[in-house]
Amino acid sequence: MTAEPDQEALAVFCAALPQLRTLLRGPASGDRRALVARTVRAARLGEPIDRFLAQLGIDHPEAGSEMDEAWSPRSSLPTPLNSERRPVIGDYVCPKGTCTRVVHREVDTELPTCEIHEQALRFVGEN
Repeated sequence: MTAEPDQEALAVFCAALPQLRTLLRGPASGDRRALVARTVRAARLGEPIDRFLAQLGIDHPEAGSEMDEAWSPRSSLPTPLNSERRPVIGDYVCPKGTCTRVVHREVDTELPTCEIHEQALRFVGEN
């Protein structure tokens, strides 16, 4: 499955946004915070964000490459799986379907969120 370049850029930005917001707190980073806010606005409106990513120093991924999973989500942990039942296997995807971000479900990890749309990622179970 080949994604549109804008979807790839959106997925990278979505994964990086929590870390960006953490790093840009304080008065010294006001201009960069404004740039992040403009990027979020553009993403929500479906506008291209590649030029903003370059200004933020975020690399666009190679086509077909795995995204860096170093960016961690910051929401609550999901309900623990009951060991007597068969585990539900699947991935979390963009809640609006606007990007290609995929987060694999793992035990004892927080529910991943989309900072662009301010929603939890949508779970898609494997059949």
